[in-house]
Amino acid sequence: MVELIETCPESPQINAFVDEENGTPKKKTKISKKSTKTSKKKKLKKVEPVENGVEDEEPPKKKKKSKTDKVEKKKVEVEPESDPATTIDENSPEVQGAFDKFRITQKTQELLIKKGIHYLFPIQIKTFDHVYDGVDLIAQARTGTGKTMSFAIPLVEKLLLQTTKKVRGRPPKVLAMAPTRELAIQVHKDFQAIAQSLATLCVYGGSPYYPQESAMRNGLDIVVGTPGRILDHLKKGNLKLNLTEHVVLDEVDQMLDMGFAPTVEEILQYAFTEDREKPPQTLLFSATCPSWVHKTARKYMRPNETEQVDTIGDSNVRTAVTVEHLAIRCHYKDRANCIGNVVQLYSGQHGRAMIFTDTKKEANELSVCESLQLHKAQVLHGDIEQRQREITLQAYRDGNVRCLVATNVAARGLDIPEIDLVIQTSPPQDIESYIHRSGRTGRAGRNGVCVCFYKPSEDDAIRRVERTAGIKFKRVGPPQPQDIVKASINDAVKALDNVDKGTIKDFMEHAKTVAEKYDGGAVEALAAALLHMSGASKLQSRSLLNSQEKHTTWHFESDFDIRHAGFVFSSLEKYISRNIRDLCQGLRLTADGKGAVFDLPDHCKEEIESNWVDSESISLKRAETLPELQENSSRNFQRSNGWGSRGNNRGYRGQQSNRNGGGGGWRNGATFRSGNNNGGGFKRKWGK
Repeated sequence: MVELIETCPESPQINAFVDEENGTPKKKTKISKKSTKTSKKKKLKKVEPVENGVEDEEPPKKKKKSKTDKVEKKKVEVEPESDPATTIDENSPEVQGAFDKFRITQKTQELLIKKGIHYLFPIQIKTFDHVYDGVDLIAQARTGTGKTMSFAIPLVEKLLLQTTKKVRGRPPKVLAMAPTRELAIQVHKDFQAIAQSLATLCVYGGSPYYPQESAMRNGLDIVVGTPGRILDHLKKGNLKLNLTEHVVLDEVDQMLDMGFAPTVEEILQYAFTEDREKPPQTLLFSATCPSWVHKTARKYMRPNETEQVDTIGDSNVRTAVTVEHLAIRCHYKDRANCIGNVVQLYSGQHGRAMIFTDTKKEANELSVCESLQLHKAQVLHGDIEQRQREITLQAYRDGNVRCLVATNVAARGLDIPEIDLVIQTSPPQDIESYIHRSGRTGRAGRNGVCVCFYKPSEDDAIRRVERTAGIKFKRVGPPQPQDIVKASINDAVKALDNVDKGTIKDFMEHAKTVAEKYDGGAVEALAAALLHMSGASKLQSRSLLNSQEKHTTWHFESDFDIRHAGFVFSSLEKYISRNIRDLCQGLRLTADGKGAVFDLPDHCKEEIESNWVDSESISLKRAETLPELQENSSRNFQRSNGWGSRGNNRGYRGQQSNRNGGGGGWRNGATFRSGNNNGGGFKRKWGK
């Protein structure tokens, strides 16, 4: 074996598997570790230096190590390999999106890190080379995944490499259009953050013309704006697009759906002129790209030089995966106060919340309600003067405003990663609006919560959002006082951390005076102070089912399947009075078919607890959480307080429908009688 290795050093592995006697290959299991070590020693011996032309007979033997030394050595060798902290995942975003893998200059990398971006996100990884190489592109990615920087970084890098002289009055090389002022401002800020020596400008309606015209006379490299104001400058001759090389349409679906299509097409005619050898590069970005967007976009794009990037793929989930979607059933009259409780629980006094309404009137009314003024709520919509809108948004970014009540003007373009909670006051008719609204939270890898309120008559609308957006709402009840108290206490304790300790001594005498008024002394006085600071002293109990104040949700459970609501009411009638039974509201069967939930006023609690007795198979208790409910049960019990048919006194079984002039009811799939106020009706068979 040794001789073979010496004569063929270039193929030691091959020779090691050959039998010396017959030349046949040996099995791998026949090779011992000893022979492998011998071959390694032989190699090392051949390359040892020779001193004075005399070769050492044998290298000095090393001291034999003890078992303890061997174990320690083994630990040293194995430990770095088994430590998960030192293991590098080649497929992780940090590795795949490392700046060094892309054509990004060192200066731009430093600016990105300063902005809080340490590596490229998946949509940026997939689109960088396409944008940099001048290919037309249609890109779709979920909200909050960094679409703006997908085109901003490579375009800025290309412009920085160009050695053209910065001539006064030069037309822009990049034109980016956005459907709203807020989105245009956000896109411009992203460009500006890494633009370095490039001249950028943002134009939109409601802002003065003169500063924009002055910037255009000085010369520009990048122009961002809304279609209306861009077209105004083109018609006035202030802006020229004859040398524009890159055209970007951000949130292209909303751009074309809001009636901007004719305006956008007119703008592009200034850039896509027949005398140009090569048309500008066209880049379309959005979180939602319906099929009609692709058909419309083909008019502006080169068929042989167009790529499509879609990070959503075949997934049905179109919203951000870092967002938890909750749905709360609530009547309109209870909604304002309930929204305040939701903000208090999920966002608190130190977080940020954004509330979306469908109308400006609704936004104005909601922003001034007492429960939201505790969170310094401000309103934002299209009727607000542009300067005030910018002031409000800046205060919201700085944290001086904690709650923003807005219409769809804030649904896109607001890149504020610290938004903890998004509330939608009703299921929007346009599902795309829900996707973009919910995308205001859960951004940049953070987790977020989106709560959608809906009326009892809007069950179908909630299910439509689930089907179209590819999500599953978690039906929950409104925040309960005990939950809000816990969250509020945490906020109050955080507020105490910001108190100047140097001034505490000035309040010590007052604190002693207050503590003397409480039997529990200083501890009870502190508890009262925390309760007042948290704002939880004014809390009212709410039902989990319909969010009604001073109502409680009760959970009826059985060991067997419940086929109809009549069984629930007949069981209740055995122990409680008919008057209380008739106060039951919104009865819904549970998804497992073995229970039901319904609401009762709080004053009924005492009678139920004193008279109701659980049997071996049936129980009744106050619901602590809302169980999963049957989807279609609300249709069956939506009239007559959730059960029965019409009539002044409602029967609960078919054969009793005439009692006291009552209406109809259900009876185990047998006979159903629809009664009127006079006790009349008709019969028909069900099931059988």
